[in-house]
Amino acid sequence: MDFMSGMGGRLVRGGFGVLAIISAATMGGWYWMLAPLGLFMIATGVMNYCPATFLFPQYKGEKISDKFDSYDISKN
Repeated sequence: MDFMSGMGGRLVRGGFGVLAIISAATMGGWYWMLAPLGLFMIATGVMNYCPATFLFPQYKGEKISDKFDSYDISKN
């Protein structure tokens, strides 16, 4: 979640959005249904909002490895 909420995630979402719109424009037909998805991905990248954080609110602002004790190697 940290990656998708950061700058790298914004670039990935925007890049896939642009690719979806380009592929919809070049292939035509039913592929135009990809254009709204591409616009949505670009908009979430521009607004710096990751829709996955809506699905997993318990991980927002914390690392997943902090949530589970099994990832802490120092505890014995």
